[in-house]
Amino acid sequence: MKIISISNIKGGVGKTTTAAVLAVGLAEKGYKVLLIDSDPQTNLTMCFLQEQTDELPSLYDIYGDGESIDDVKVPVRDNLDLVIGDFELCNADMQFTKAGRLKMLKKAIKSIDTEYDFIVIDTPLNLGILSLNAFLASDYVIVPMSADSFSLKGIRLLKETLDDVSEETEKDLPVAGILLTRYNSRTNVSKLLEKSLNSAATLLDTELFKNRIRQAVILQESQIAKEDLLLYAPNAKVTENYRRFISKFLERVGG
Repeated sequence: MKIISISNIKGGVGKTTTAAVLAVGLAEKGYKVLLIDSDPQTNLTMCFLQEQTDELPSLYDIYGDGESIDDVKVPVRDNLDLVIGDFELCNADMQFTKAGRLKMLKKAIKSIDTEYDFIVIDTPLNLGILSLNAFLASDYVIVPMSADSFSLKGIRLLKETLDDVSEETEKDLPVAGILLTRYNSRTNVSKLLEKSLNSAATLLDTELFKNRIRQAVILQESQIAKEDLLLYAPNAKVTENYRRFISKFLERVGG
């Protein structure tokens, strides 16, 4: 089993879309996949569950009550289960202060380590307790970055955090790659920022995925429709971009 966190502390970079598409794409290939919505905004959950989720068990029950993942997960596609997010986790840093608080998710995942081939975690837009739990449980991190919201300062903060996690776990937590999103090859901005992104990749000791995720209105349409991209627009060019990314991802992590 391989565990992947999707992380960036800047919003609007396609973080949640990447988590959803990666998980669905892996499931389509026959892998058994678990998605964990660790972002209190719960946008990932809304990609799959259109009905009210207030009464459903959530990630909060794992952190707050020690519930098992098997008791919380919801099947959403063939080969794909979801642990839904919870807005109450906005206060996670203040709520969960007991010893071992940084390894609660890792402990929960350990009990299901033979049930899945991949676990994909959508992390919050900060480096607090929820992100740290995700990193401590993960084998790899993927960093989506849009061509119009680059921040080298944010990358430095992420690098420092990942180094701390590696020291804590006494093992490397590699970045599997930076995925360039919202890309438009016709604009000078995208071309100029791509050079800076190569510097970010060097800082994170990784590289850019060669295929870019193009800017496309269909991405926003799928979010409004509350459907994952592969189901909503299976033949769109941006969907093909993501499929190629998934194939390259599998090459890098040995799927």
